[in-house]
Amino acid sequence: MPELKGSELRKFDQVNRMSIPPKFRGELGETVVIMKSIHKEPCLMLFPEKAWDAFRKKAISKYEGVMQATAERKLAGRSDVLAVDKSGRISIKDSFKAYAGLDDEVFAVGIADRVELWNPARWEEWYGSDDKDDDDDGFFDRVGYSDHKGDGNE
Repeated sequence: MPELKGSELRKFDQVNRMSIPPKFRGELGETVVIMKSIHKEPCLMLFPEKAWDAFRKKAISKYEGVMQATAERKLAGRSDVLAVDKSGRISIKDSFKAYAGLDDEVFAVGIADRVELWNPARWEEWYGSDDKDDDDDGFFDRVGYSDHKGDGNE
């Protein structure tokens, strides 16, 4: 599976194309699947084809029968296949941009097997800016830097 990490601010051109940050291009490949978030976050997700296939299979495996068919249809309605052009750009439909509140700029964040596309103001509203201490709320108190006991990082 790909390992996408880091973030970068990008701009849309006059024909709704955005340039995928170079650090993500190799892992994403020449064809990506874009999806509206399924967890009510106001963002879009870009998956390499293999990661999309794994995600889709996992998602639909949670259901059986008619519910499984419904899950397939819901995913199909929330996603689209995009070709990455030779310059590393993708064109995003207006309906997808509207869902994520994307206008002139997009904040691209690599998260393991996908790249999330956020309106920069919404990203800051949900997760804070780079200048802010991300652990003000103690969210990561349970997470150590190591699995080893006695190394001072529990």
